[in-house]
Order: sequence, then structure tokens, then C-alpha cells
Amino acid sequence: MHPGVKYELYALDQLQSSGEQSIRNEQQQQVLKDTMSKEIERIKQTFIHEVFSFEDERHLERYIQYHQQALIRLMDKSALFMRGDQAKDRKRKLFHEVFYAGLEELLVFVERHFTRYFDQDAKAPESYIDIARQDCRTAIKKIENFFSTLQVDQRLIGLLLHVLKKIIVSKTDQGITYRKVMYAKEVLKEFHRLMDLDKKAVDWDEELRQVIYYLNYNAVKVLTYHAHYISSLLDQAETRTEKIEQLSFMLKKINQAQVKPGIRYNLNGSPLKDQLNIYISEEIDYQERLQQLSSSSPDRSQDSLLPGFKLKFEASVAQLAYLLRIFIETKMILNNNLSQVLHFLVRFVMTKRSETISYASFRSKYYNVETGTKESVRSMLMNMIQYIDRG
Repeated sequence: MHPGVKYELYALDQLQSSGEQSIRNEQQQQVLKDTMSKEIERIKQTFIHEVFSFEDERHLERYIQYHQQALIRLMDKSALFMRGDQAKDRKRKLFHEVFYAGLEELLVFVERHFTRYFDQDAKAPESYIDIARQDCRTAIKKIENFFSTLQVDQRLIGLLLHVLKKIIVSKTDQGITYRKVMYAKEVLKEFHRLMDLDKKAVDWDEELRQVIYYLNYNAVKVLTYHAHYISSLLDQAETRTEKIEQLSFMLKKINQAQVKPGIRYNLNGSPLKDQLNIYISEEIDYQERLQQLSSSSPDRSQDSLLPGFKLKFEASVAQLAYLLRIFIETKMILNNNLSQVLHFLVRFVMTKRSETISYASFRSKYYNVETGTKESVRSMLMNMIQYIDRG
């Protein structure tokens, strides 16, 4: 028992232990259903009442998650009787079926009404995992048959099927969590959506990559795939400029890709978009340095620029990046090569807080603009307009 947390499932614990006795007739079955129904309702009301009695939110979270784990433990115990060797005893199995149904109702209640405190990284009940395993097995066969007739990069199919196969091969002691089960369900949902599309009108590789971005599939395998994919794009480009254009276009597509809110394959990993942004930005930076080295003139005047001089801005790096984007997209700045503009600015511009601006960071903030940055830049521009009006 968790210290300092009141335990509300004593009656259910005792009732499950009495399951060693079997249900011998319909009357006993109805009595059990009535008993479970009354106890489940009492616990629901207790949970609701306790929510308003806790002043410490962390204590409330412990309270909910402790009972969540206890319910899953009781469900798994009954599930053993329902599907194991003991299931041959029909009367005992019937007891645990009724008992399990009540526990499941209570767990669903906790999940729906206390979503904020429900632990998605707790082990899921074995029955939930069994259903997910069966769904994955059935779906994998259909997916493989569907894509076998199409020109598709099998590495992309393999990446997404890996999520489903991990659920299938998982063992009871490995503790498959709610989050993993739900992620597998999202992958299944996206595969079903793809299989409803017109086969002839789809760039399948791009669609599959968009699914990976949408589901924030931030696994090492995905980053490795992109490293190989990017290398193949660079190998196809004939000039340094083409390489930079390919990388910039890919960065644009990734930054514009939709991401389902609140989802992530690896809870402890950085978002996939961030990982790819850093990787591609560094590759662009490298390619541009090579281009500059190859095109630099040996007789360039050393006095063409004031040594060490930088323009100092009140704005933050994020605000400067968004201002630059506004100027470029409204055609106030006519330079076509964004990379050159960014390199120029990071070399000759500083802010109050940053004397040196990172090229990769500046590029990332150029494409990924937060709402707060937009509002602050809008306010900045309004102040300038008001200054003009006063003049």
C-alpha cells in the first residue's frame, strides 16, 4: 500500500479472494452482479468526493494513480482465471467474468473523469493488450498485402509495422503501457486511412513520411532512415546549389507537416521535428561552407567591412527571425537565397542577450514561429506605425 494514500478497494480485494468459491446458479450470479454494482458505484462517488477534499494536487495524482494500478492488478488476476487452465472450471470462470466487468467499468470511469491524473505510462490491463495484439496481427497481413502491389520504400513500411510488431511479440512481464497501446492504435488508424486512398493518385513514400511526422515517431530508427534518405538526395544532386535547394525544400516540408497534439513515440526523446531540423540545418550549413570556400575570391578587399562591427537589436533572436520572414514574404527583401541572408545576419547582427547567434537556431526560428513571437512582433510594428503617425 502507498503510504499516506487511503485505499478504497478493500471490499473488491476480499470479494475477489472469495472467487475461489464458484457461482453455482443464476441467483448467485445475480447477487454477485448486484454486489459489484453497489460497490463500484460507492467507489465512484468516493473518488468524486475525494477530488474536492485534496488541497495538494500531487497527493491527488498519487491517489488516482495508486487506485489505477490496483484496479489493473485485480483485472489481471481475474483474467488469469478467465483464460488459463482454471478456465476449465466454468462456474469459477463465470465468477471472474462478472468481477472483471465491474473492475473494467470502474477503470474506464477513472480514465474518463480523471484524465489529467491518469497514468498513461502505467502497465495496461492484459485484456487490453490482448485485444491490441489481435488487431495488430489482423492488420499487418492486410497492410503487407495492400502495399506489396505498390512502388513503396519498404523501409518506411517496416518502420511503421515495427510499432505493431512490438505489441505482438511483447510478453506479460514486459509491461506494455497505455501509451504504447494507444500509439499502436494511432498507427493502425493511419494505415487504414491510407488504404482508403486512390492507389494511382498518391506519392506513397511521401504519405508514409507524413504519417511519421504526424505521429511524432521520434525513434532512433526514424532518424537513421532520414540520414540515409538525405544522403541519397544529395548523391542525386549534381551541384552544391542543388544540394542546398534539396535540403531546404525538405526542411520546409518537415516544418509544414502537421503533428497530432500530445503524441510521441519515445516519451523521453526530443520531438522528431526538432531532431530533423537540427540534422538538416547542420547539413545545409556544411554544404554552404563548402560552397563559400570554393567560390571565395583571393583578391577580396580586407577593408570592405568594418572588422568586428555588428548591428545590435533590442529584439530577441526569435523576433528577428520572424521579422526577416515577414520582409522576405512581403517582398521587402528581394534576395532569393535565404541561406545567404541568414548567414549574413548571424555574422553581422547581435541582440541584447545574444552576442553570437547560431545559424541552426536562427533558421529553425525562421520556420517555427510561436504565437507569442507573432504577438510581440505585431506590437513592435504597431509601435513603429504610431511613431510615424505622430511625426
